[in-house]
Amino acid sequence: MHSIARLAVAIAASLSLTVALAAEPAYAAHNNAHRVTRPVARPVPAPRLTAAQARAILIRAARHHGLNPNFVLAVSYWESGWNQAARSYTGAVGLMQVEPYTAAWAGPALLHRRVNLNNPVDNAELGAALLRSYLDRLRDPKLALAAYYQGLSGVLRHGIYPSSRTYVNGIWRLRNRFQAAHLGA
Repeated sequence: MHSIARLAVAIAASLSLTVALAAEPAYAAHNNAHRVTRPVARPVPAPRLTAAQARAILIRAARHHGLNPNFVLAVSYWESGWNQAARSYTGAVGLMQVEPYTAAWAGPALLHRRVNLNNPVDNAELGAALLRSYLDRLRDPKLALAAYYQGLSGVLRHGIYPSSRTYVNGIWRLRNRFQAAHLGA
């Protein structure tokens, strides 16, 4: 009788091991037999914004913060090409290429709420709010651009870094071209 009980236990253990291994990919069963992995549901990416949709969001954010829409359009075009899916090697996200650590303090400080940088409206709002705060503090749009790029403390201490001049002048030229074309009208 003991041998039948042992046989039943061995069969049950074998079945449970077979079921556990069947739930894993073959490579995982070989390398990690002690761990059962399950596929993680990936969020479905939001559909890509058209250029017209991105411009509309950016213009609305610019007007909400009392900025020239062409100024905000130029920053966004330079930063991301009006592509909400853009990600920089430094971790900047979205239309306005806002860094997550900047969003952590600037959302509550400037918009009085946390923001989701993956949401194009939040991204545009926060980018425009940052530009507005830099413009209010520095009273010069080119210095505000430099602060957006190199940080406010760097501008306050050293002005526009030589390495920031291409950024500032490039966006300023874009702003002028957009202004002449009435893009933000």
